[in-house]
Amino acid sequence: MNIKLVHDAIHLLQGEISPETGIILDLKDEDVLPMADLLLRYDLPTDRQSRLLSIYIAIKLALLRHRSCEGSGENLTRKVLDGDYLYSFYIELCLHWEEYELLSHLAPVIKQMQIKIIEGNPEDERLLKGWELFLQLENNRRRTSQAI
Repeated sequence: MNIKLVHDAIHLLQGEISPETGIILDLKDEDVLPMADLLLRYDLPTDRQSRLLSIYIAIKLALLRHRSCEGSGENLTRKVLDGDYLYSFYIELCLHWEEYELLSHLAPVIKQMQIKIIEGNPEDERLLKGWELFLQLENNRRRTSQAI
């Protein structure tokens, strides 16, 4: 099930990204499976799981593009522009799919990750932990509202 979710999310994201960018979603399944597994632990509609995983993939790719910014010339420019586009694109996706609480929750997490990358201390697990906290908080709010 989680491989299908990953492929559905990649397909969804590729359909949303402007073809003019030339961005290729070249993440390995291993980079995405922990998030897919996390999403499957929560009672979420399938379409929302795909959307959330698409947002995660956009963020993960942006982080990877910026982390690999070395050298000079056209290759460096491409990585910076791709990373910048993907960062703004995850925001666009959150707004389009009305994931406002997710956006406000992830913004400081991503900024902290960017700072750690600049300092030379990347913390890849911070993104997944941020998502996990968001899903737990959302689940708790949903259960509390159902109990009332």
